Amino acid sequence: MGKILVAGELNVDLVMSGLPHSPILGRELIGTGFQQVLGSSSAITAARLSMLGADVDFYGLVGGDDFGVFVLRQLADFGVHTGHIQTVDTPTGVTIALTYSQDRALLTYPGTIDQYAGQDLTSDVLRPYTHLHVGSFFLQTSLQPKLACIFEQARALGLTTSLDIGWDPTETWFDNPYLAPTLAHTDYFLPNEDEVTALAGGDYMPQRVAVHVAGALIVKRGSRGAAAYQANGEEIASVPSLPVTVIDTTGAGDAFNAGFIYATKILNHALPEALRFAAACGAQAVTQLGGATNAPAAESIFALLNQV
Repeated sequence: MGKILVAGELNVDLVMSGLPHSPILGRELIGTGFQQVLGSSSAITAARLSMLGADVDFYGLVGGDDFGVFVLRQLADFGVHTGHIQTVDTPTGVTIALTYSQDRALLTYPGTIDQYAGQDLTSDVLRPYTHLHVGSFFLQTSLQPKLACIFEQARALGLTTSLDIGWDPTETWFDNPYLAPTLAHTDYFLPNEDEVTALAGGDYMPQRVAVHVAGALIVKRGSRGAAAYQANGEEIASVPSLPVTVIDTTGAGDAFNAGFIYATKILNHALPEALRFAAACGAQAVTQLGGATNAPAAESIFALLNQV
């Protein structure tokens, strides 16, 4: 079984649930739940990949603080190899997640998130792996300028690559000079429907996005399932969502990412089967509070698919 490398941002999530409505300035709301959990798109993907059964290494940074210790301990508990994560003086990043039944609002202090530059991802480091995944592209301002070269180098060594971007807080989208060059060396681009709409200029037109991707555009559509497009914009596969009771959508897209990578790289599934497995991973995630909470083994995902 090939090894998978996940590189990028690390932070904690402070999750508040059970809020009656969005916050209003000058007023106080009472939530019914609160947890400190592993955060960051890349870390949640790595944790869920490992729990599914993949052999996963992580490259990135944490601060020398309690949050950094928490992140390292959590990753190790999920079975992710943390020996290549460096500890620096910058405080570990923090995201405050306000969760509702169908969506969430995120407030982020970057800390170490925007400090990792990927300088340790050399050819010698990349060579033993079969796949490289990076999440939260728009938050990783130090990594952005180097990522196209890193992905190009990885693919030249025989690795496949995948990218998730997250919401762009600056809302520059394709005006970011580093996104299109990175997508030109990306095998699987994994945005959600809202991100595709923003990338396409305000309308959901995946064809406008797919043309930039070296491989396949995989769109996560929440309750509408998922769809895949090739570079000419043609839809090549789609799957519905699974009927589950939604508790918290935090990390659902990252769980989908993990399921898709596991299905394609470990199970060697064809694209439609990989989408089904990924959708089941995302469905399981929304039944839990926190992105990596109760991350399942692959057998549990197969059981969920059999049930529906």
